[in-house]
Amino acid sequence: MSTNSIKREMTLGKYIAIKRQEKGLSQRELAKDTKVSHSTISRIEKDDGISPDNATLKALATRLGLDYNYLLALNNSIDDEPEIRVIQRAAKKMTDEEKDRMLQILKLSFKDLFEEDEDVE
Repeated sequence: MSTNSIKREMTLGKYIAIKRQEKGLSQRELAKDTKVSHSTISRIEKDDGISPDNATLKALATRLGLDYNYLLALNNSIDDEPEIRVIQRAAKKMTDEEKDRMLQILKLSFKDLFEEDEDVE
């Protein structure tokens, strides 16, 4: 199986579960640390039809040291705009190095739009 097909199969729930386990946290610990209920964490990780709000995603990203925008993309929260879908499709084909380069270009081109997100990285 290729790396691209693996990446396409990644869901928000699977990603959160993997990253939580890598940090050695239980669902209860993550829930306590993020002030999100244990049942919500469990449902997110099971991909149980729950679409976490942006505050929940930001809390999870902060606690787990993840890219908030990547969580948004996995959650399909930002794919309702055609321009964003184009960027997402391109990003799926890129290597990590190319994604980093694209983000650098966007940040340099639109510095004022990225200032508030600096603490997420």
